[in-house]
Amino acid sequence: MRGCVRLYLRAAGEILISLGVVVLGFMAYMYWGTAVREGSAQRTFVSELHQQWGSTGPSFAVLTDPDNLTPGQPFALMRIPRLGRSWQFAVVQGTGLPQLALGPGHVPGSALPGQVGNFAVAGHRVTAGNPFWSLPSLRAGDLVYVETIAGTYEYRVTGKPDLVSADDTAMLSPVPGHPGATPRQRLITLITCDPPWTGTNRIVVTGALVATLPRGPGIEG
Repeated sequence: MRGCVRLYLRAAGEILISLGVVVLGFMAYMYWGTAVREGSAQRTFVSELHQQWGSTGPSFAVLTDPDNLTPGQPFALMRIPRLGRSWQFAVVQGTGLPQLALGPGHVPGSALPGQVGNFAVAGHRVTAGNPFWSLPSLRAGDLVYVETIAGTYEYRVTGKPDLVSADDTAMLSPVPGHPGATPRQRLITLITCDPPWTGTNRIVVTGALVATLPRGPGIEG
């Protein structure tokens, strides 16, 4: 009888150890493996954008009509000095899993950079390079720079991060939090999950456009 118990305990222990190895392997892939993939995609996006912006006779149509953007297409570079001098991500069109695996994504239907309305961008808190891991640290007055072919849009955060439920889509409205209201400002909304590994709630940071700058200069701050 004792031999059977010992055999059972040994088998149970081996199973638990195996499960632990599998879980740790999965966690390692989600944290580091996806970061490698995202980092490679981001380097490609940045190179593509600089080539497009440096070509002769660039088209600005992509910045006037969201329908000109295809899912996964990079069209802007975002910098947030509060998150570090090296913090930079290319923003792609779309917020599906394939798009957010490559970097922050522009919410379809929301305004484009610099337009009247709400330029909404979602990003992962963890995995895919953890682009919005430190989003809750943003405070009123912090700056967000969005560089496009037309120039650099400087947004200033207008308040502390808000915590909303995952099904609260009001923050995506042209006037965040006020569905149906007519927009008069040029706003930006940044969105990520909270707690980090779940989709229970959302952290939301909103800012307003304060300046339009030439591409490149004035964004190292």
